[in-house]
Amino acid sequence: MIRVRAIWSGSISVRASAAIVAVLGGYLLLSPRFAAFDAAVAAHGLTLLGFHVTNPQPGDLSVHAGRTFQMYAVVTGSCSSAAGVLGLGAVSLLLLPGSPLRRIGGGLLAAVLFVAFNVTRICSIVLLGWWMASTPSGTVFDTLAVTAGIALAVGIAPHGRLFLRIGALLMAGLCAVLAYDVHEGYDYVDGMASYHALAGPILTFGALAIGVLVIWWALVGRPERRAEPQSAA
Repeated sequence: MIRVRAIWSGSISVRASAAIVAVLGGYLLLSPRFAAFDAAVAAHGLTLLGFHVTNPQPGDLSVHAGRTFQMYAVVTGSCSSAAGVLGLGAVSLLLLPGSPLRRIGGGLLAAVLFVAFNVTRICSIVLLGWWMASTPSGTVFDTLAVTAGIALAVGIAPHGRLFLRIGALLMAGLCAVLAYDVHEGYDYVDGMASYHALAGPILTFGALAIGVLVIWWALVGRPERRAEPQSAA
């Protein structure tokens, strides 16, 4: 037992292998439950926003809004929060050192944030489709083009905010692609597909990055900014 503990605590490779096995096994067993949970929470949120939503079966969403918008979506295991939650949990519990209580607390908070981001992503796909379906195509194109231009200007403007620059450039590219879809006459279903393909990875990896930061802050605290030395007058 002592030797096993020594190997576990002294080998990051052993802990990383265990984390990979835990994530893969947990995903195979739990991804349908995560998909059903995410779909149920998204359905509740969309209902609060005024949509008529039903869950024909766990993980499915049937959404209607007036006569112009209707869709049927399936939240699959890969679209659910399963991989992110399990990955963040494995990182906090198996890989990182530190107090168990801090690791558990940071992992739980990161997991909750990731689920919230994923449900928001699902709802945003529906909201985009509804907006494109219920708004004249000319207005949709103008709005997307102007947003892309503003985001591009923020992205290339001289400033020191790296995350703002990256986010603005990503937003500019996303809006440009959606504007192209509208210009070519594609309907709201095509726009939702483009948004899902492009914005999905952006929001997923962004949520994972925030989750890792939350776990890190729970373990070591937020970094303190050093006061810049004042030059002598």
